[in-house]
Amino acid sequence: MDHAKDRSVPDQMRGGYSEEEVSSIYELGRIYLENGNLKAAEAIMQGLTEVVPDFSPAWLGLCYIQVFSNNYDAALLAARRAHTADPASPEALLFLISCLLSSGDYHAAGTYLGEIGEKIEGGGITDPEIVRFFRAQLARYQAR
Repeated sequence: MDHAKDRSVPDQMRGGYSEEEVSSIYELGRIYLENGNLKAAEAIMQGLTEVVPDFSPAWLGLCYIQVFSNNYDAALLAARRAHTADPASPEALLFLISCLLSSGDYHAAGTYLGEIGEKIEGGGITDPEIVRFFRAQLARYQAR
């Protein structure tokens, strides 16, 4: 979720907010998440998704919040929206995989795990946190 500053938000999709303002609002939501204030974080992330519907980091934040709130259907929806908004994001794909595994859709999860695994093996993904999250989801998939 740290790639919010790297994501360019088109002018027509910002609802009057500058790219810097969108990033700042998102960072405030992240601070709330990190401090466990899910209600405040959810309000911010929800607002961001309404103002900037294709801002993947906000959808990932909502997914995270919904998982911790045990609302897995909403988490899966948010993960799908994050992946649709940024299909190249390994974080969005891994969140989607995690939600698919939780919902019992092992076929789709396995397909996406294969995609990520190929990117890792090919050297396209080297971030140790992403690789660790991938391995955790792969273990979940294999243990089903």
